[in-house]
This record gives sequence, structure tokens and C-alpha cells, in this order.
Amino acid sequence: MNIDDTGQARFDQAARRAYADAQARVSAGTMAQLHRRRHAALSTPAPRPRWRLPAAAFASLLVLGAGLGIGLRWAGDAPPPQPVPQLAAASDPGIEAVLDDLDQNPDFFVWLASGDADLLAME
Repeated sequence: MNIDDTGQARFDQAARRAYADAQARVSAGTMAQLHRRRHAALSTPAPRPRWRLPAAAFASLLVLGAGLGIGLRWAGDAPPPQPVPQLAAASDPGIEAVLDDLDQNPDFFVWLASGDADLLAME
């Protein structure tokens, strides 16, 4: 045994002695009352929550309603497809020229790898 184990063992013995002394000083009436209350607490069954059935019924109705809503949406006539908006690059030739210049500029890629680009992206 090392010093820590012997210290722990002494502490355990002192705690056991203190518990035994405290238990010996409890009056008989208090001890009887504690035993009655413990017996009463252990003999009564735990109350069952009353909200389980209504909660399950409500959840089932929500799932059923959502399923019917999706099913009705699929069964209905589909709206006509919307026209796709034209991209800005296709209508403005100046943007393509700027993008081509950035692709060929090495300073742009150095800036892109820097912390400033990360800060700008987070804003």
C-alpha cells in the first residue's frame, strides 16, 4: 500500500464510525417514522402520465394530415413550368471579359488564398 491508499482507508474508517455514531443517536420514534415513510413510498405504484394517449393521437393526426396534404398536392394538376431567367453573363458581354481577366490574373489567386478573402466571405 502506498500513502494515498492508507489515507483513503483511514478516511473510510472515520466516515463509517461517524455514520454509526449518528445512526445510534437517532431516536426510536424518528427511526420508526422513517421506516413507515420508506415503506409507504416503496409500496405505492408510480403514477402513469395521462398525456401519453392524447399526445400519440395528436402526432398520428399530424402525420396523417401531412401525408394527405402531400398526396393531394401530387394528385392535382401540375402548374405550367416557369420560364428560366436569362443569366446576367449571357446578356452582358462585359462580365465575361472581367471573369476571363480574373482567371488569368495570379494576384487574384494569391488574394483568394489569403485570410482577407475568408473574412470577406464570412461577412
